[in-house]
Amino acid sequence: MAGKINNGFQISRQSWSALLQNKQLIAFPIISGIGMIIVSIIFFIPEALLAQPVLQAMDTGGEASTLQYTLALIVVFLYYLAVYFVIIFSNTALVGAVMRMIKGESATVGDGLAVARERLGKIFTFAIISATIGVIARMITSSGRDSDKALVQIFTAILGGLIQGAWNLMVFFAVPVIVVENVSVKKSLQRSIEIFKNTWGENFVGSMAVGGVSCLAYILVIILTGAMIAAGIYLDMLVLIIAGVILMIFGILLVALLNGAVNGIFQASLYHFANTGDAGPFIDTKLAQDAFRS
Repeated sequence: MAGKINNGFQISRQSWSALLQNKQLIAFPIISGIGMIIVSIIFFIPEALLAQPVLQAMDTGGEASTLQYTLALIVVFLYYLAVYFVIIFSNTALVGAVMRMIKGESATVGDGLAVARERLGKIFTFAIISATIGVIARMITSSGRDSDKALVQIFTAILGGLIQGAWNLMVFFAVPVIVVENVSVKKSLQRSIEIFKNTWGENFVGSMAVGGVSCLAYILVIILTGAMIAAGIYLDMLVLIIAGVILMIFGILLVALLNGAVNGIFQASLYHFANTGDAGPFIDTKLAQDAFRS
């Protein structure tokens, strides 16, 4: 297991190195982030007027009308749909660009966006399914919050997390399949599960080390900026507190954006390895074989 974790970190390091050599790939997570901000702004008022009263009623043990629940559910679903559409569109563009690079072709931001635009119908269908799963998981989690039994709250929280987590595993290769094979969403999900089983098998836990570098980066940002905030409070310096908060927000956002690009490189490379036995130019093929051998 220790060897597999080390392989995972090595693959993560190679993916980060690939990003540094192809900095244009960071544009796709930035596009995703901007899109999610716009979506959140658009849905802020409807959610505040319709969804929040219902959620507050659930948290306080109160009751809401059937109409309120229905409208709140519609708003939440549409919000999830918009968010998933933005994320999947950006990921499709990112993976499309990376796949071109793996094949030895040049890839610009426009090339990646062109790939995503050609698959808008599939992306929208994928987003609908993902939004449905996301809303179901959230409803299950929320259903236990108004219970006075701790076990019920824990069970519903775990169940909701498991449903969302299982879905994320099932669709791990769905975007690369849509990009390369350009098949239907149903077929892409089937292929994603098939590739996941054949490539990852029981060694998936070891591969989670790929995200270790990003976790360390998050921790470092929080520690450094947290120290600034603490110093500002101790010294009674409002400027230092504000600077610490701003740096923390931007630091976390930067790591998230970089992590999104790295994950796209890793995802596309692993898909290529699963189908051809060659991980491409970004990840060492022998390392991939050792890390994901079933």
